[in-house]
Amino acid sequence: MTAYGPAEIGSVLQGVGALAGAFAVGFAAWLASNTFEQWRKQKLSERHIEQAERILTATYKARRALERVRNPMMWAHELHAAREHLETQDFWASTPENRRQKMVTAQGYYNRLNAVLDERRALDECLPISRALFGEPLEQALETLHTQFHLVSIAVDANSWDGNDREFQRSISEDLSSLSGVGKANKMNGVIAEQIKVIEDACVPVLRLEGGN
Repeated sequence: MTAYGPAEIGSVLQGVGALAGAFAVGFAAWLASNTFEQWRKQKLSERHIEQAERILTATYKARRALERVRNPMMWAHELHAAREHLETQDFWASTPENRRQKMVTAQGYYNRLNAVLDERRALDECLPISRALFGEPLEQALETLHTQFHLVSIAVDANSWDGNDREFQRSISEDLSSLSGVGKANKMNGVIAEQIKVIEDACVPVLRLEGGN
């Protein structure tokens, strides 16, 4: 049996210490890397949840805003406010009487559109982050939903003039009102519903997953 002296034992212990030190350094590096990765995933998850809630809130508010703008009934107080506004304009005095009622109705719609500018802006502000976090389909759905406000505005302009053929006038009416024709679904209603579904399919599971945790 070989006997080891203090020098040999010291060398062995020194080697063990070096290995332990290297292991400790490696373990610390692994732990730091793993901790950072968990932190990064947590932050990304929180970001998804935050933006999903923001997008859904903006979407539901935009849907209600479109319902208000496209309300089939133009109330008396709305028409009164529209007429008062037009009477302050220089062109009103020279406007033929047979044009005035259509212009009053058009101004009523413009007033509705102006009243929901905050909802339109909130939806538009969701566009930049939506593609990065949830993909192109969600971005396109938000953009299409936002476009419906612009289409209503175009319909208002077109409806204020005479001479529209029957089919074109029917299309205008569908954009201005949420009512459906007899035996025919309202096209814009369908477009809005489709976009809401795409947005919900992308965002609702993110919030439900968080609730399950």
